[in-house]
This record gives sequence, C-alpha cells and structure tokens, in this order.
Amino acid sequence: MRVGIEVSPLVAGTGGIPTYVTYLLQGLGQVDTENEYFLYTNRPVTIKPALPDNFTVRLVTWPYYRFQLWFQMALPLRFKSDRIDVFHATFHRFPLALTVPGVLTVYDLSGCLTPEHHIKKVRLLNSMLPLHFKQAEEIIAVSEFTASEVKRFAPSVSEKISVIPEAAAPDLSRVRDRSLLDRTRRELDLPRRFMLFLGTLEPRKNLPRLLQAYTRVSEDIPHHLVMSGSKGWKSAPIFEGIRQAGLAEKVHITGYVEDEMIPALLSMADFLVYPSLYEGFGLPVIEAMACGTPVVCSNAASVPEVAGKAALLADPLSVEDMAVKLRRMALDDDLRSSLSDMGLKRADQFSWADTARRTIEVYRKAAGR
Repeated sequence: MRVGIEVSPLVAGTGGIPTYVTYLLQGLGQVDTENEYFLYTNRPVTIKPALPDNFTVRLVTWPYYRFQLWFQMALPLRFKSDRIDVFHATFHRFPLALTVPGVLTVYDLSGCLTPEHHIKKVRLLNSMLPLHFKQAEEIIAVSEFTASEVKRFAPSVSEKISVIPEAAAPDLSRVRDRSLLDRTRRELDLPRRFMLFLGTLEPRKNLPRLLQAYTRVSEDIPHHLVMSGSKGWKSAPIFEGIRQAGLAEKVHITGYVEDEMIPALLSMADFLVYPSLYEGFGLPVIEAMACGTPVVCSNAASVPEVAGKAALLADPLSVEDMAVKLRRMALDDDLRSSLSDMGLKRADQFSWADTARRTIEVYRKAAGR
C-alpha cells in the first residue's frame, strides 16, 4: 500500500494530537518495512528519531500554506501524483474533494458535546465532523468511550469504527539518575514533596474543583500541588482560584514542560492527580503509570477505562470526594506503593507498536473497499 498521513499537527509541537502523530509514526516505522508512507504537511516539521526509507515527507504549500488552501486544493492532487491508496486524517478533517479511501482518527467529541469548554474556532472545526464521518471508509477511536460517543453522535457510522488505544512513549520509565532529578527540580523550582497535575490548563481538566479539594486538605498533608502544562483557553479562573484561596505558596505553576523533563517530573511526584471531566483517552494517566507514579483520577469519560484497577478513582463533580481521595493517597504509603506496582503492569498492556499494527489493518480494510 501507499499510505498518506497528515502530519501538519507536528508544527504545533505540543498537545495530544502531535503526541499521537509522533508515536504512531515511530510505531509504524518499527513494525512496517513493506508499505510506503507519504507524510503531508504545509510547514516543515521535525520528526525524531529519523524514520526508515519507506517514509517520505511531502511539503505542500501551493496555492498557499494557510487557510486550508493547501489542504483543500493541493492535497487531492498530491494523492493522485503519489498514487496514494488510503489517506489517514489525524487532525479531524478530510479534504472536501477526497479522492481516495479515508481513515479518520477521532480523539474525542468534546468540541461537539461540551462546546462550553472550547473557543469558537474549535467549535467551528468540530461542526464539520458529521460530514467527515460520512466521508471516512474507516474510523479509529482511541478508546471504547470515544467509540461510544461517536456511535451516539452519529449512529449511521457505527460499523466503521475500530478502537485502537494510545500508549505511553516507548522509552518512558522511572528516572533514577539523581543528577537529572536534581537538575529538573532546580529548573522547574519544584517543592520537596508534591502531587502533580500534567496537562493543558483548560476548562475540561476540572482544575477549579481540584483547587477547592486541595484547599480542604492542604493543611493536613505534606504535599504541595504542582500544575504543569501549557496555558489553554479559558484558563483565567484557575489563576483566580489560586489567588482567592491564598494558595500561592503551595500551588506551583510550571508552565509548559519540555518532553525531555517529563520522565523526571513524573518520577519525582508522589502521585499524579488527573480530575478531568472529559477525555478521549487521558494519556497522562498511562504516562504516570509507566514511571511507577501512583494515580488519583476521575471516574468520568475514558479515564477509568485507561486506568483500569490501577488507580484511585474520584468523582470529578464532587469536591468532597476528591478531597477524601487526595488525603488518602497523600497519607497512605502502602496504597501508593501498591498502585505504583499495579500501574507499571497496566502501562505494559499498551504499546505504540501494537497501535501501529492494528492501524495498518485498518488501512488495509479501507483500501480494500
């Protein structure tokens, strides 16, 4: 097969979709030397590590690299000249004049089903999903939860859906190098003991309730709260909540953390807290587990599906329940040790190599149609 994949999300460099594209490509490069892959982007991208010779990056800028002109006008022509058998849409969209069988990855439907959590641009892009569902020969959902959301939103496409989960980075594991840990602590100005939130600071991550829960227990536990991630849309209430609660000395906002620091950051945290209201997968949960870091997470959306029995679950709508679970995790050494061991085993059940193999099977199904 000759497979086209949109890799323009890599231009952004951070976030869930670039992570998916990065590790899917690595997985495909690891398991597939037979099929040819054409990676389409409107701006130069950096792909590390280097991919095998059966991968070719195509920079498409005609007639203009912005405003989707390259995507809508030039990309269908590139499919023809590159003799593409199937196109994998990784960014919630197809060209309207799709000329080859298409595979669409769906991460979540929050832009459609929880529009109050998003800015106008995201809501507008998601409004096109019903059309793209119809265009797709096959749909990849990253969790059973996301598959159920697609079926609820667009019942007619149910037979097209395959569930193929994400995974932690292939080389992600607990960091034991003391010099690396100390350097990361200095650079991020981390407290001695802390619980960690990792993810974009945005409404659906439920951080105002997390702050309320932490306020209730902060005097009873030795842990500070570290919140790491890029500032997202509608994040002002988070910072206002910190100010109003008088938590400036105990809540630490690191901002975006470079990928190279993530393993050390996770390894130093006593536990991860992930109270999200809506997730298509919830990658930080499995990343923490891969580092042996215990997890407190919400019992909503896809998060309990990913966590399995290897995390302490809390009701994300109940500040009281979150506070109880934070206190229990912070003070129970045996619980943290047990969940650390269970999390390592849980993380081993997910791999990008397996994701890649299953994705190739979807490509074959789509091309065969």
